[in-house]
Amino acid sequence: MKYTILLIALSCLLRLDAQNLRTPTLSPASEIKQEVGLTEITLSYARPSAKGRTVFGDLVPYGEIWRTGANASTKLTFEEAVKIAGNDLPAGTYALYTIPGEKEWTIIIHKKTDMRSIAGDRVKPENDAFRFTVAPIHNPITVETFTMQFTDITTNSCHLQLAWENTLVKFPIELEVNAKIKAQMAELLQQPEQVSDQIYFRAAEYNLHNNIDLDQAMEWIDAALAKSEQNYRYGLLKSKIYAAQGQREMAIRTVKEAHEWATAAKNANYIEQTKVYLASLEKD
Repeated sequence: MKYTILLIALSCLLRLDAQNLRTPTLSPASEIKQEVGLTEITLSYARPSAKGRTVFGDLVPYGEIWRTGANASTKLTFEEAVKIAGNDLPAGTYALYTIPGEKEWTIIIHKKTDMRSIAGDRVKPENDAFRFTVAPIHNPITVETFTMQFTDITTNSCHLQLAWENTLVKFPIELEVNAKIKAQMAELLQQPEQVSDQIYFRAAEYNLHNNIDLDQAMEWIDAALAKSEQNYRYGLLKSKIYAAQGQREMAIRTVKEAHEWATAAKNANYIEQTKVYLASLEKD
């Protein structure tokens, strides 16, 4: 008897599932994972569309807290501590709310992430990580579907940009990278015989690209060349370090050597790269 009842129940469930209607989500969900520096930032939000409506000041009222998307709260997840618009923020997941205005937006980084409705005063200031203001930018290109993205990405920062209709808002996110690179190298150099030429090269390249301690960058690229002699890739970087130090003649001499090494190795890519860089130095 129990077996029969179970079969009937399963049959009913199957019929109900078969009768279910799937329709497109009006504000589809989106998740973006962006590598920045030595970590990853995750953004999760839903994307409403304008559909002929006036958005800011109407569909999204000025002066009121907006969930900054649709459906559930927009969320930002940081694997490590960051600075947002100069404010320190520990690693973790946070809700992102905003208060749009004609001339100023308030950005709210909020600790409570489980709220689907924000009606009334549910977004309480005591649960904020912090708030700050930014000025909106007029966007001459109309954006139909609410769009958030990471822009202006560097080795230790990016901007989070919000765009909808003809309004664009963005704010900076910064990460600590320099100290972590320095700490990694200090640890690796406790056993220098085990440090590869590639590691020395990457460390020198990082310092050059971020204009950090160029003397140290030179020491590291020399160490790389000591382990991998006549390496045209390393030679080209050494020339660029000389140039960054203002030593133009040494930069020219070094890139000429790198060009000879690339020519001997028949590496067309670096033959061209060294040739082009030499021309830029001689022109300057």
